[in-house]
Amino acid sequence: MKFVKKSKMELSDILVPDLFILNYMISLEAVDIKVYLYMLFLNKNQTEMDNATFAKKLCITENELSFSLDRLQTEELIVKTSQGFNIVDLKEIEVNKSYIPKMEPKINRVQTELERKRIAAAEAINESFFQGIMSLGWYTDIGTLFKNYSFSEEVMIALFHYCQERKALNKKYVYAVAENWYNGGVKTFEQLEEFLESYDVIQKIKQKIVKSLRLNRNITKYEEQYINSWIKDFGYDFAIIEEALKRTVTVANPTISYINGILNNWHKKGIKNVEDLKKLECDENKNVNRSNSRSSAKEIQNSKFKNYEQRKYNDLESFYDNF
Repeated sequence: MKFVKKSKMELSDILVPDLFILNYMISLEAVDIKVYLYMLFLNKNQTEMDNATFAKKLCITENELSFSLDRLQTEELIVKTSQGFNIVDLKEIEVNKSYIPKMEPKINRVQTELERKRIAAAEAINESFFQGIMSLGWYTDIGTLFKNYSFSEEVMIALFHYCQERKALNKKYVYAVAENWYNGGVKTFEQLEEFLESYDVIQKIKQKIVKSLRLNRNITKYEEQYINSWIKDFGYDFAIIEEALKRTVTVANPTISYINGILNNWHKKGIKNVEDLKKLECDENKNVNRSNSRSSAKEIQNSKFKNYEQRKYNDLESFYDNF
């Protein structure tokens, strides 16, 4: 890395971009932060230094330095040149890609009602969840979320509230929750309320199933599909699912797939609830009893003929002589 030495003074200060602290530092390893800060120092003083000296100054190996430089490049904090590295101007990058320019009034441009509402939503998120110091990057992400998922402003604010309540207000979790809501057909706040109510019910049923089957693991995505089908497609509540679970008491290591077979069979027979199931089983028992009764009557009839003792005629000639 090459820098031209400008001054020997070591009593000045180094400016660390707020954007680095807010958007990058939390995801970097400790050695990466050391390297980046020392690069700021070298850049300020325009100092020339080779890799070996650089590593020695930070008490790290050259391999660690090399890996750290690669990671900083991946994060787009530095750019490799023929003479060394340039430190990226984070402010310029954020301003260029930020959603703020799209949200600020422009000359000869009339904002639509939708844009005004989204601007208000972004500002509400800033004030409510970031104490008024939300980074430019979050504005960009809010714009992307609006564009990709077509959420209403109320849903967007609810998204950040939901993530904050779970102490997971980070971009990865926010996007994961947004994707889940979108796949659940959520766009309006009314749809969100219905989705969350249904989601809570499904989660509770899943927990009860896992507990009943004594599964010492998380259920797989395929097993989740089974359970979602029982609830959403069949319209089954836990009461009837529990009836299926009771049928496994004599089965060694019953699986969710086994339960699915039982419930599928009931669904094909038109069973919608426990009352339907009891009626079906009652009718089946009656049919079995009728069948058993007919079988018993037939057996009795057969036994009468079997027990009949045929008369024996020893003197047939004398018998006919009487006529």
